[in-house]
Amino acid sequence: MSRSRAYYRWQRYRTIQKKLGFLKRVGGMENVMAWTGGQPGRLSKGKIHCSCWMCRMKSKVQAPRQDLKSKVSASQQMQEFQLQKLTYCNYNGGLYEKV
Repeated sequence: MSRSRAYYRWQRYRTIQKKLGFLKRVGGMENVMAWTGGQPGRLSKGKIHCSCWMCRMKSKVQAPRQDLKSKVSASQQMQEFQLQKLTYCNYNGGLYEKV
């Protein structure tokens, strides 16, 4: 399916408006002028975020699924270890015996 020029113009306009809204919310018109230099078309390509805590809030709200799984696994292993440690608590002749 080939797309028309109107479609590409609309997509460009949409992305520029989205980025302008973001810049206005974060830093006001001074921030917009700093990024665009008076030419909003500069926002049509590229990313406008940085690595500050405000821009990374979405990724910091919840840990990745793999980290959560490894944390649960580690806590289960620690519980099993502590349970084993409690079952082998009697000291007899240099050896630990099961109670």
